[in-house]
Amino acid sequence: MAKAPRACGVVSPYVDDCARQSYRLGYFVARFFRAHAISDGLVQAKLEGVRAQAQIIADVLAQVAIDESSCQPVEEADIARRGEETALCSLALNQTDVREVFTRVWDSFEGRVRIFNAPQTFDDPPVTDANALLIEDVVLREDEIIAEALPALGAGQTPGFFLKRDFGHDITRFFSQNYRQMAAQRSIEAELNEALASSPFANDRGATSVRINEEGELVASVSVPIRRVQAIYGLVTAEIGGIDALVEDARIAILPFFGLAMAAAILSSLLLTAAIAQPIRQLAIAADRVREGLAAAGRVRIPDFTNRKDEIGELSGSLKSMTKAIYARIDAIESFAADVSHELKNPLTSIRSAAETLNIVKTPEQRDKLLEVIKKDVSRMDRLITDISNASRLDAELARESREAVDLTRLIKDIASLYDNISKDGDVRVESSEPMQAVYMLGNPSALGQVIRNLIDNARSFSPSNGVVRVRLDEPTQRASIARITVEDDGPGIPPENLDAIFKRFYTKRPAGSAFGNNSGLGLAISLQIINAHNGRIHAENRLEDPNDPLSRRLGARFVIELPVD
Repeated sequence: MAKAPRACGVVSPYVDDCARQSYRLGYFVARFFRAHAISDGLVQAKLEGVRAQAQIIADVLAQVAIDESSCQPVEEADIARRGEETALCSLALNQTDVREVFTRVWDSFEGRVRIFNAPQTFDDPPVTDANALLIEDVVLREDEIIAEALPALGAGQTPGFFLKRDFGHDITRFFSQNYRQMAAQRSIEAELNEALASSPFANDRGATSVRINEEGELVASVSVPIRRVQAIYGLVTAEIGGIDALVEDARIAILPFFGLAMAAAILSSLLLTAAIAQPIRQLAIAADRVREGLAAAGRVRIPDFTNRKDEIGELSGSLKSMTKAIYARIDAIESFAADVSHELKNPLTSIRSAAETLNIVKTPEQRDKLLEVIKKDVSRMDRLITDISNASRLDAELARESREAVDLTRLIKDIASLYDNISKDGDVRVESSEPMQAVYMLGNPSALGQVIRNLIDNARSFSPSNGVVRVRLDEPTQRASIARITVEDDGPGIPPENLDAIFKRFYTKRPAGSAFGNNSGLGLAISLQIINAHNGRIHAENRLEDPNDPLSRRLGARFVIELPVD
Protein backbone atom coordinates (compact mmCIF):
# COMPACT_ATOMS: atom_id res chain seq x y z
CA MET A 1 0.00 0.00 0.00
CA ALA A 2 1.37 3.42 -0.97
CA LYS A 3 2.37 5.76 1.79
CA ALA A 4 1.70 9.46 2.09
CA PRO A 5 4.66 11.71 1.52
CA ARG A 6 6.39 13.19 4.55
CA ALA A 7 5.66 16.87 4.64
CA CYS A 8 7.99 19.23 6.51
CA GLY A 9 5.44 21.78 7.65
CA VAL A 10 2.80 22.73 10.18
CA VAL A 11 0.92 19.48 9.79
CA SER A 12 3.90 17.36 10.70
CA PRO A 13 6.22 16.88 13.71
CA TYR A 14 8.97 16.56 11.10
CA VAL A 15 9.72 20.31 11.46
CA ASP A 16 11.96 19.84 14.53
CA ASP A 17 13.85 17.03 12.83
CA CYS A 18 14.27 19.24 9.79
CA ALA A 19 15.84 22.00 11.90
CA ARG A 20 18.25 19.62 13.64
CA GLN A 21 19.30 17.90 10.42
CA SER A 22 19.61 21.25 8.68
CA TYR A 23 22.03 22.43 11.39
CA ARG A 24 24.10 19.24 11.36
CA LEU A 25 24.27 18.87 7.59
CA GLY A 26 24.82 22.61 7.09
CA TYR A 27 27.77 22.46 9.49
CA PHE A 28 29.18 19.49 7.59
CA VAL A 29 28.83 21.24 4.23
CA ALA A 30 30.47 24.38 5.62
CA ARG A 31 33.47 22.38 6.87
CA PHE A 32 33.57 20.47 3.60
CA PHE A 33 33.90 23.59 1.51
CA ARG A 34 36.34 25.24 3.88
CA ALA A 35 38.65 22.27 3.39
CA HIS A 36 38.89 23.10 -0.31
CA ALA A 37 40.16 26.67 -0.13
CA ILE A 38 42.18 26.49 -3.35
CA SER A 39 39.26 26.61 -5.77
CA ASP A 40 36.33 27.35 -3.44
CA GLY A 41 35.53 30.60 -5.18
CA LEU A 42 35.19 29.02 -8.60
CA VAL A 43 33.28 25.99 -7.34
CA GLN A 44 30.97 28.21 -5.30
CA ALA A 45 30.20 30.30 -8.37
CA LYS A 46 29.38 27.09 -10.23
CA LEU A 47 27.08 25.97 -7.41
CA GLU A 48 25.28 29.31 -7.34
CA GLY A 49 24.52 29.02 -11.04
CA VAL A 50 23.18 25.50 -10.56
CA ARG A 51 21.17 26.62 -7.51
CA ALA A 52 19.45 29.38 -9.49
CA GLN A 53 18.51 26.85 -12.16
CA ALA A 54 17.20 24.34 -9.61
CA GLN A 55 15.16 26.97 -7.75
CA ILE A 56 13.50 28.17 -10.97
CA ILE A 57 12.62 24.62 -11.95
CA ALA A 58 11.28 23.90 -8.45
CA ASP A 59 9.13 27.06 -8.48
CA VAL A 60 7.66 26.27 -11.91
CA LEU A 61 6.95 22.65 -11.03
CA ALA A 62 5.29 23.76 -7.78
CA GLN A 63 2.85 25.79 -9.88
CA VAL A 64 2.09 23.47 -12.80
CA ALA A 65 3.07 19.91 -11.90
CA ILE A 66 1.21 19.30 -8.64
CA ASP A 67 -1.53 16.65 -8.86
CA GLU A 68 -4.22 18.07 -6.59
CA SER A 69 -6.76 15.37 -7.49
CA SER A 70 -4.69 12.39 -6.45
CA CYS A 71 -4.66 11.06 -2.94
CA GLN A 72 -2.31 8.41 -1.67
CA PRO A 73 -3.54 6.38 1.32
CA VAL A 74 -1.56 6.36 4.54
CA GLU A 75 -0.86 3.24 6.58
CA GLU A 76 -2.45 2.88 10.01
CA ALA A 77 0.94 2.77 11.74
CA ASP A 78 1.85 6.12 10.24
CA ILE A 79 -1.52 7.55 11.25
CA ALA A 80 -0.93 6.46 14.85
CA ARG A 81 2.53 8.03 14.85
CA ARG A 82 1.42 11.31 13.26
CA GLY A 83 -1.80 11.86 15.27
CA GLU A 84 -5.46 12.21 14.44
CA GLU A 85 -5.13 15.75 13.05
CA THR A 86 -2.70 14.68 10.36
CA ALA A 87 -4.09 14.66 6.80
CA LEU A 88 -4.84 11.13 5.58
CA CYS A 89 -3.75 11.87 2.01
CA SER A 90 -1.19 14.16 0.42
CA LEU A 91 -0.63 15.82 -2.92
CA ALA A 92 1.84 14.38 -5.45
CA LEU A 93 3.63 15.48 -8.62
CA ASN A 94 2.00 14.73 -11.95
CA GLN A 95 4.57 12.87 -14.02
CA THR A 96 2.98 13.95 -17.29
CA ASP A 97 3.21 17.61 -16.35
CA VAL A 98 6.83 17.14 -15.27
CA ARG A 99 7.77 15.70 -18.66
CA GLU A 100 5.83 18.46 -20.42
CA VAL A 101 7.81 21.08 -18.58
CA PHE A 102 11.15 19.64 -19.70
CA THR A 103 9.92 19.07 -23.23
CA ARG A 104 8.70 22.60 -23.96
CA VAL A 105 10.38 25.02 -21.60
CA TRP A 106 13.84 24.10 -20.37
CA ASP A 107 15.96 24.02 -23.48
CA SER A 108 17.83 27.08 -22.19
CA PHE A 109 19.24 25.21 -19.18
CA GLU A 110 22.26 22.94 -19.17
CA GLY A 111 23.40 20.03 -17.09
CA ARG A 112 21.56 17.10 -15.60
CA VAL A 113 18.21 17.57 -13.85
CA ARG A 114 16.40 14.92 -11.84
CA ILE A 115 12.95 15.11 -10.29
CA PHE A 116 12.16 13.04 -7.18
CA ASN A 117 8.91 12.42 -5.35
CA ALA A 118 8.86 13.26 -1.67
CA PRO A 119 9.56 10.22 0.53
CA GLN A 120 6.49 8.35 1.79
CA THR A 121 8.03 6.98 5.00
CA PHE A 122 8.94 8.29 8.41
CA ASP A 123 12.30 6.55 8.62
CA ASP A 124 15.44 8.38 9.70
CA PRO A 125 16.92 9.25 7.27
CA PRO A 126 13.84 9.54 5.06
CA VAL A 127 15.69 8.90 1.76
CA THR A 128 17.70 5.70 1.57
CA ASP A 129 17.32 4.92 -2.15
CA ALA A 130 17.04 7.87 -4.49
CA ASN A 131 16.24 5.74 -7.54
CA ALA A 132 13.02 4.54 -5.87
CA LEU A 133 11.74 8.15 -5.80
CA LEU A 134 13.01 9.17 -9.24
CA ILE A 135 10.38 10.62 -11.64
CA GLU A 136 12.45 12.25 -14.36
CA ASP A 137 16.15 12.24 -15.29
CA VAL A 138 17.16 14.45 -18.23
CA VAL A 139 20.28 16.15 -19.51
CA LEU A 140 19.53 19.68 -20.75
CA ARG A 141 21.45 21.31 -23.63
CA GLU A 142 23.42 18.22 -24.30
CA ASP A 143 26.41 18.75 -26.61
CA GLU A 144 26.04 17.85 -30.26
CA ILE A 145 26.90 14.26 -30.99
CA ILE A 146 29.58 13.89 -33.65
CA ALA A 147 30.10 10.46 -35.07
CA GLU A 148 33.56 9.49 -36.28
CA ALA A 149 35.27 6.24 -37.08
CA LEU A 150 37.45 4.82 -34.32
CA PRO A 151 41.02 3.80 -35.18
CA ALA A 152 42.00 0.19 -35.31
CA LEU A 153 42.63 -1.52 -32.00
CA GLY A 154 46.11 -0.64 -30.80
CA ALA A 155 46.75 1.93 -33.54
CA GLY A 156 48.18 5.26 -32.46
CA GLN A 157 48.88 4.11 -28.94
CA THR A 158 52.24 4.29 -27.30
CA PRO A 159 53.36 1.08 -25.64
CA GLY A 160 53.93 1.10 -21.93
CA PHE A 161 52.31 3.46 -19.52
CA PHE A 162 50.11 5.25 -22.08
CA LEU A 163 48.81 2.06 -23.67
CA LYS A 164 45.72 1.77 -21.50
CA ARG A 165 45.56 5.16 -19.83
CA ASP A 166 44.73 8.66 -20.91
CA PHE A 167 47.46 10.94 -19.64
CA GLY A 168 45.28 14.07 -19.80
CA HIS A 169 42.59 12.32 -17.77
CA ASP A 170 45.19 11.32 -15.18
CA ILE A 171 46.43 14.90 -14.92
CA THR A 172 42.88 16.11 -14.38
CA ARG A 173 42.33 13.51 -11.70
CA PHE A 174 45.63 14.50 -10.06
CA PHE A 175 44.74 18.21 -9.81
CA SER A 176 41.32 17.48 -8.28
CA GLN A 177 42.51 14.68 -6.00
CA ASN A 178 41.70 16.54 -2.77
CA TYR A 179 38.22 17.43 -3.97
CA ARG A 180 37.59 13.87 -5.05
CA GLN A 181 38.59 12.47 -1.66
CA MET A 182 36.04 14.69 0.06
CA ALA A 183 33.40 14.24 -2.63
CA ALA A 184 33.63 10.46 -2.34
CA GLN A 185 32.06 10.76 1.10
CA ARG A 186 28.94 12.46 -0.30
CA SER A 187 25.93 10.76 -1.92
CA ILE A 188 22.72 11.84 -3.65
CA GLU A 189 20.71 10.39 -0.76
CA ALA A 190 22.57 12.54 1.78
CA GLU A 191 22.00 15.61 -0.38
CA LEU A 192 18.25 14.88 -0.67
CA ASN A 193 17.94 14.39 3.09
CA GLU A 194 19.74 17.68 3.69
CA ALA A 195 17.39 19.43 1.24
CA LEU A 196 14.36 18.01 3.02
CA ALA A 197 15.72 19.37 6.31
CA SER A 198 16.45 22.84 4.93
CA SER A 199 14.43 25.83 6.09
CA PRO A 200 11.82 27.22 3.66
CA PHE A 201 12.66 30.75 4.86
CA ALA A 202 16.35 30.64 3.97
CA ASN A 203 17.65 32.82 1.15
CA ASP A 204 19.52 29.88 -0.35
CA ARG A 205 17.01 27.06 -0.36
CA GLY A 206 17.95 23.41 -0.53
CA ALA A 207 21.33 21.76 -0.19
CA THR A 208 24.56 21.92 -2.18
CA SER A 209 27.43 19.48 -2.47
CA VAL A 210 30.34 18.47 -4.62
CA ARG A 211 30.17 14.73 -5.16
CA ILE A 212 30.98 11.95 -7.60
CA ASN A 213 28.17 10.74 -9.88
CA GLU A 214 27.54 7.26 -11.18
CA GLU A 215 30.12 7.68 -13.96
CA GLY A 216 32.89 8.71 -11.55
CA GLU A 217 32.76 12.35 -12.62
CA LEU A 218 33.12 15.16 -10.09
CA VAL A 219 29.93 17.27 -10.23
CA ALA A 220 28.47 20.31 -8.49
CA SER A 221 24.97 19.41 -7.34
CA VAL A 222 22.07 21.34 -5.81
CA SER A 223 18.81 19.83 -4.48
CA VAL A 224 15.81 22.09 -3.88
CA PRO A 225 12.44 20.97 -2.40
CA ILE A 226 9.30 21.54 -4.46
CA ARG A 227 7.06 23.35 -1.98
CA ARG A 228 3.61 24.84 -1.89
CA VAL A 229 3.21 26.85 1.28
CA GLN A 230 5.32 24.63 3.58
CA ALA A 231 4.41 21.20 2.28
CA ILE A 232 7.04 19.30 0.26
CA TYR A 233 5.77 17.51 -2.88
CA GLY A 234 9.10 16.50 -4.36
CA LEU A 235 12.68 17.55 -4.98
CA VAL A 236 14.65 18.92 -7.92
CA THR A 237 18.30 17.95 -8.21
CA ALA A 238 20.39 19.88 -10.73
CA GLU A 239 24.01 18.98 -11.28
CA ILE A 240 26.70 20.04 -13.67
CA GLY A 241 30.09 18.51 -14.36
CA GLY A 242 33.39 20.06 -15.31
CA ILE A 243 34.63 20.44 -11.73
CA ASP A 244 37.74 18.41 -12.55
CA ALA A 245 38.53 20.71 -15.46
CA LEU A 246 37.66 23.77 -13.38
CA VAL A 247 40.06 22.82 -10.59
CA GLU A 248 42.66 21.82 -13.17
CA ASP A 249 42.38 25.15 -14.98
CA ALA A 250 42.58 27.07 -11.70
CA ARG A 251 45.70 25.25 -10.59
CA ILE A 252 47.32 25.32 -13.99
CA ALA A 253 46.72 29.08 -14.02
CA ILE A 254 48.71 29.26 -10.79
CA LEU A 255 51.59 27.25 -12.23
CA PRO A 256 53.26 30.22 -13.99
CA PHE A 257 53.21 32.17 -10.74
CA PHE A 258 54.47 29.09 -8.92
CA GLY A 259 57.23 28.77 -11.49
CA LEU A 260 58.14 32.43 -11.09
CA ALA A 261 58.16 32.03 -7.32
CA MET A 262 60.38 28.95 -7.60
CA ALA A 263 62.71 30.75 -10.00
CA ALA A 264 62.84 33.76 -7.67
CA ALA A 265 63.51 31.49 -4.69
CA ILE A 266 66.28 29.63 -6.53
CA LEU A 267 67.80 32.88 -7.81
CA SER A 268 67.65 34.50 -4.38
CA SER A 269 69.18 31.36 -2.86
CA LEU A 270 72.04 31.51 -5.34
CA LEU A 271 72.52 35.21 -4.69
CA LEU A 272 72.44 34.68 -0.93
CA THR A 273 74.89 31.82 -1.27
CA ALA A 274 77.26 33.89 -3.39
CA ALA A 275 76.86 37.12 -1.43
CA ILE A 276 76.56 35.88 2.15
CA ALA A 277 76.97 32.16 2.70
CA GLN A 278 80.16 31.75 0.65
CA PRO A 279 82.02 34.72 2.21
CA ILE A 280 81.00 33.59 5.69
CA ARG A 281 82.23 30.09 4.87
CA GLN A 282 85.57 31.51 3.70
CA LEU A 283 85.88 33.51 6.91
CA ALA A 284 85.00 30.43 8.98
CA ILE A 285 87.61 28.33 7.16
CA ALA A 286 90.20 31.07 7.67
CA ALA A 287 89.32 31.27 11.38
CA ASP A 288 89.82 27.50 11.69
CA ARG A 289 93.17 27.82 9.94
CA VAL A 290 94.17 30.58 12.35
CA ARG A 291 93.41 28.25 15.25
CA GLU A 292 95.39 25.46 13.64
CA GLY A 293 98.14 27.89 12.65
CA LEU A 294 98.56 29.07 16.24
CA ALA A 295 99.53 25.57 17.27
CA ALA A 296 101.89 25.31 14.31
CA ALA A 297 103.29 28.83 14.79
CA GLY A 298 102.07 29.79 11.34
CA ARG A 299 100.41 32.85 9.89
CA VAL A 300 97.06 32.72 8.08
CA ARG A 301 95.59 35.47 5.93
CA ILE A 302 91.96 36.40 6.63
CA PRO A 303 89.94 37.06 3.43
CA ASP A 304 89.50 40.80 2.96
CA PHE A 305 85.86 41.86 2.40
CA THR A 306 86.23 45.27 4.00
CA ASN A 307 85.35 46.93 0.68
CA ARG A 308 81.79 45.71 1.22
CA LYS A 309 79.69 48.23 3.12
CA ASP A 310 77.62 45.65 4.94
CA GLU A 311 77.77 43.23 7.86
CA ILE A 312 80.07 40.84 5.97
CA GLY A 313 82.58 43.64 5.50
CA GLU A 314 82.35 44.53 9.19
CA LEU A 315 82.82 40.87 10.15
CA SER A 316 85.84 40.57 7.86
CA GLY A 317 87.39 43.71 9.34
CA SER A 318 86.72 42.50 12.88
CA LEU A 319 88.28 39.10 12.18
CA LYS A 320 91.32 40.74 10.56
CA SER A 321 91.74 43.06 13.55
CA MET A 322 91.27 40.18 15.98
CA THR A 323 93.79 38.02 14.13
CA LYS A 324 96.25 40.90 13.97
CA ALA A 325 95.86 41.46 17.71
CA ILE A 326 96.38 37.75 18.39
CA TYR A 327 99.53 37.65 16.30
CA ALA A 328 100.74 40.87 17.94
CA ARG A 329 100.13 39.31 21.35
CA ILE A 330 102.04 36.18 20.29
CA ASP A 331 104.92 38.32 19.07
CA ALA A 332 104.87 40.27 22.34
CA ILE A 333 104.95 37.06 24.34
CA GLU A 334 107.84 35.74 22.28
CA SER A 335 109.69 39.03 22.64
CA PHE A 336 108.92 39.12 26.37
CA ALA A 337 110.22 35.58 26.80
CA ALA A 338 113.40 36.49 24.93
CA ASP A 339 113.86 39.63 27.03
CA VAL A 340 113.26 37.70 30.25
CA SER A 341 115.86 35.14 29.24
CA HIS A 342 118.33 37.88 28.42
CA GLU A 343 117.70 39.81 31.64
CA LEU A 344 117.96 36.71 33.80
CA LYS A 345 121.18 35.61 32.13
CA ASN A 346 122.99 38.81 33.12
CA PRO A 347 122.79 38.32 36.89
CA LEU A 348 123.24 34.57 36.52
CA THR A 349 126.42 35.13 34.53
CA SER A 350 127.66 37.59 37.14
CA ILE A 351 126.84 35.15 39.96
CA ARG A 352 128.57 32.30 38.21
CA SER A 353 131.69 34.38 37.54
CA ALA A 354 131.80 35.54 41.13
CA ALA A 355 131.33 32.00 42.40
CA GLU A 356 134.12 30.68 40.20
CA THR A 357 136.43 33.51 41.24
CA LEU A 358 135.59 33.03 44.92
CA ASN A 359 137.72 29.88 45.12
CA ILE A 360 140.87 31.54 43.82
CA VAL A 361 140.87 34.86 45.70
CA LYS A 362 143.50 35.21 48.37
CA THR A 363 142.47 38.11 50.54
CA PRO A 364 139.36 38.48 52.74
CA GLU A 365 138.63 41.86 51.18
CA GLN A 366 138.36 40.32 47.70
CA ARG A 367 136.17 37.52 49.07
CA ASP A 368 133.83 40.01 50.74
CA LYS A 369 133.63 42.02 47.55
CA LEU A 370 132.65 38.95 45.52
CA LEU A 371 130.04 37.97 48.10
CA GLU A 372 128.57 41.47 47.91
CA VAL A 373 128.33 41.12 44.10
CA ILE A 374 126.56 37.78 44.49
CA LYS A 375 124.17 39.26 47.06
CA LYS A 376 123.29 42.20 44.78
CA ASP A 377 122.76 39.94 41.77
CA VAL A 378 120.52 37.61 43.78
CA SER A 379 118.51 40.63 44.92
CA ARG A 380 118.35 41.82 41.33
CA MET A 381 117.11 38.42 40.17
CA ASP A 382 114.48 38.38 42.90
CA ARG A 383 113.28 41.83 41.81
CA LEU A 384 113.28 40.76 38.16
CA ILE A 385 111.28 37.62 38.83
CA THR A 386 108.74 39.55 40.91
CA ASP A 387 108.27 42.22 38.25
CA ILE A 388 108.13 39.64 35.48
CA SER A 389 105.45 37.73 37.36
CA ASN A 390 103.44 40.92 37.87
CA ALA A 391 103.76 41.89 34.22
CA SER A 392 102.81 38.46 32.90
CA ARG A 393 99.55 38.27 34.85
CA LEU A 394 98.63 41.94 34.54
CA ASP A 395 96.44 41.51 31.44
CA ALA A 396 94.43 38.71 33.01
CA GLU A 397 93.94 40.66 36.22
CA LEU A 398 92.81 43.80 34.40
CA ALA A 399 90.31 41.82 32.31
CA ARG A 400 89.01 39.83 35.28
CA GLU A 401 88.62 42.56 37.90
CA SER A 402 85.48 44.71 37.77
CA ARG A 403 85.67 48.47 37.43
CA GLU A 404 84.47 50.77 40.20
CA ALA A 405 84.30 54.46 40.93
CA VAL A 406 87.79 55.70 41.89
CA ASP A 407 88.34 59.02 43.67
CA LEU A 408 91.62 60.18 42.11
CA THR A 409 91.92 63.05 44.60
CA ARG A 410 91.79 60.73 47.58
CA LEU A 411 94.02 58.14 45.88
CA ILE A 412 96.88 60.58 45.20
CA LYS A 413 96.58 62.12 48.65
CA ASP A 414 96.80 58.71 50.36
CA ILE A 415 99.86 57.65 48.31
CA ALA A 416 101.68 60.92 49.00
CA SER A 417 100.91 60.58 52.71
CA LEU A 418 102.34 57.06 52.70
CA TYR A 419 105.68 58.28 51.33
CA ASP A 420 105.77 61.09 53.89
CA ASN A 421 105.27 58.61 56.71
CA ILE A 422 108.13 56.31 55.66
CA SER A 423 110.64 58.94 54.52
CA LYS A 424 113.81 59.59 56.53
CA ASP A 425 116.24 62.47 56.72
CA GLY A 426 117.94 62.98 53.40
CA ASP A 427 115.29 61.00 51.46
CA VAL A 428 113.46 62.49 48.52
CA ARG A 429 110.20 64.04 49.64
CA VAL A 430 106.86 63.68 47.84
CA GLU A 431 104.56 66.67 47.60
CA SER A 432 101.04 66.55 46.22
CA SER A 433 98.49 69.12 45.15
CA GLU A 434 94.93 68.07 44.51
CA PRO A 435 91.73 69.97 43.70
CA MET A 436 89.34 70.74 46.50
CA GLN A 437 86.57 68.62 45.02
CA ALA A 438 86.67 64.91 44.28
CA VAL A 439 87.48 63.68 40.78
CA TYR A 440 85.92 60.31 39.97
CA MET A 441 86.47 57.81 37.19
CA LEU A 442 85.63 54.15 36.55
CA GLY A 443 88.69 51.99 36.94
CA ASN A 444 90.78 49.60 38.99
CA PRO A 445 91.98 51.48 42.09
CA SER A 446 94.83 49.08 42.91
CA ALA A 447 96.18 49.19 39.34
CA LEU A 448 95.97 52.99 39.15
CA GLY A 449 97.69 53.22 42.52
CA GLN A 450 100.47 50.97 41.21
CA VAL A 451 101.00 53.35 38.24
CA ILE A 452 101.34 56.38 40.51
CA ARG A 453 103.73 54.54 42.85
CA ASN A 454 105.85 53.37 39.89
CA LEU A 455 106.17 56.93 38.61
CA ILE A 456 107.00 58.28 42.07
CA ASP A 457 109.60 55.53 42.65
CA ASN A 458 111.14 56.19 39.24
CA ALA A 459 111.27 59.96 39.93
CA ARG A 460 112.81 59.43 43.39
CA SER A 461 115.49 57.18 41.92
CA PHE A 462 116.66 60.01 39.65
CA SER A 463 116.25 62.85 42.13
CA PRO A 464 119.18 64.15 44.23
CA SER A 465 119.26 63.82 48.01
CA ASN A 466 116.74 66.03 49.80
CA GLY A 467 115.05 66.52 46.44
CA VAL A 468 111.33 66.84 45.88
CA VAL A 469 108.93 64.83 43.68
CA ARG A 470 105.78 66.81 42.90
CA VAL A 471 102.49 65.05 42.13
CA ARG A 472 99.64 67.22 40.83
CA LEU A 473 96.06 66.39 39.81
CA ASP A 474 94.28 68.77 37.43
CA GLU A 475 90.51 68.38 37.44
CA PRO A 476 88.72 68.02 34.09
CA THR A 477 87.46 71.06 32.26
CA GLN A 478 84.09 71.59 30.62
CA ARG A 479 85.61 71.23 27.15
CA ALA A 480 87.54 68.02 27.88
CA SER A 481 86.43 65.41 30.40
CA ILE A 482 90.00 64.33 31.07
CA ALA A 483 91.85 64.31 34.37
CA ARG A 484 95.60 65.02 34.21
CA ILE A 485 98.08 63.57 36.71
CA THR A 486 101.59 65.01 36.56
CA VAL A 487 104.69 63.59 38.31
CA GLU A 488 107.80 65.86 38.21
CA ASP A 489 111.34 65.43 39.54
CA ASP A 490 114.52 67.50 39.72
CA GLY A 491 116.78 64.87 38.15
CA PRO A 492 118.90 64.96 35.01
CA GLY A 493 115.92 64.54 32.69
CA ILE A 494 115.52 62.14 29.79
CA PRO A 495 117.47 62.22 26.54
CA PRO A 496 115.06 63.39 23.82
CA GLU A 497 115.73 60.31 21.71
CA ASN A 498 114.67 58.05 24.62
CA LEU A 499 111.35 59.69 25.54
CA ASP A 500 109.41 56.81 23.92
CA ALA A 501 111.91 54.04 24.54
CA ILE A 502 111.71 54.33 28.34
CA PHE A 503 108.25 52.66 28.24
CA LYS A 504 109.64 49.51 26.65
CA ARG A 505 110.22 46.41 28.71
CA PHE A 506 113.59 46.05 30.46
CA TYR A 507 114.73 49.53 29.55
CA THR A 508 117.41 50.20 32.17
CA LYS A 509 119.65 52.86 30.63
CA ARG A 510 120.50 55.33 33.36
CA PRO A 511 122.72 58.42 33.66
CA ALA A 512 126.36 58.05 34.55
CA GLY A 513 126.95 57.66 38.25
CA SER A 514 123.59 56.00 38.97
CA ALA A 515 123.56 52.72 40.82
CA PHE A 516 123.28 49.76 38.45
CA GLY A 517 120.84 46.91 38.99
CA ASN A 518 118.39 48.74 41.25
CA ASN A 519 115.64 48.70 38.61
CA SER A 520 114.16 45.90 36.52
CA GLY A 521 113.07 48.15 33.65
CA LEU A 522 109.46 46.91 33.88
CA GLY A 523 107.86 49.63 36.01
CA LEU A 524 107.15 52.10 33.20
CA ALA A 525 106.11 49.31 30.82
CA ILE A 526 103.59 48.05 33.39
CA SER A 527 102.34 51.62 33.91
CA LEU A 528 101.80 52.06 30.17
CA GLN A 529 99.87 48.79 30.01
CA ILE A 530 97.57 49.76 32.89
CA ILE A 531 96.86 53.24 31.50
CA ASN A 532 96.07 51.81 28.06
CA ALA A 533 93.65 49.36 29.70
CA HIS A 534 91.81 52.37 31.19
CA ASN A 535 91.60 54.05 27.74
CA GLY A 536 94.06 56.69 28.90
CA ARG A 537 97.39 58.04 27.71
CA ILE A 538 100.81 58.41 29.35
CA HIS A 539 103.88 60.16 28.02
CA ALA A 540 107.17 61.61 29.26
CA GLU A 541 108.70 65.02 28.66
CA ASN A 542 111.51 67.15 30.03
CA ARG A 543 111.24 70.21 32.24
CA LEU A 544 113.26 72.84 30.36
CA GLU A 545 114.74 76.10 31.53
CA ASP A 546 113.27 77.69 28.42
CA PRO A 547 110.10 75.81 27.41
CA ASN A 548 110.29 77.30 23.90
CA ASP A 549 113.82 76.03 23.33
CA PRO A 550 114.10 72.19 23.22
CA LEU A 551 117.91 72.47 23.48
CA SER A 552 117.88 74.50 26.70
CA ARG A 553 119.07 73.04 30.00
CA ARG A 554 116.97 70.21 31.44
CA LEU A 555 115.62 70.83 34.95
CA GLY A 556 114.14 67.38 35.40
CA ALA A 557 111.63 64.94 33.96
CA ARG A 558 107.85 65.09 33.86
CA PHE A 559 105.40 62.20 33.38
CA VAL A 560 101.85 63.09 32.36
CA ILE A 561 98.85 60.75 32.67
CA GLU A 562 95.54 61.60 30.98
CA LEU A 563 92.49 59.60 32.07
CA PRO A 564 88.87 59.93 30.88
CA VAL A 565 86.46 60.61 33.71
CA ASP A 566 83.17 59.99 31.82
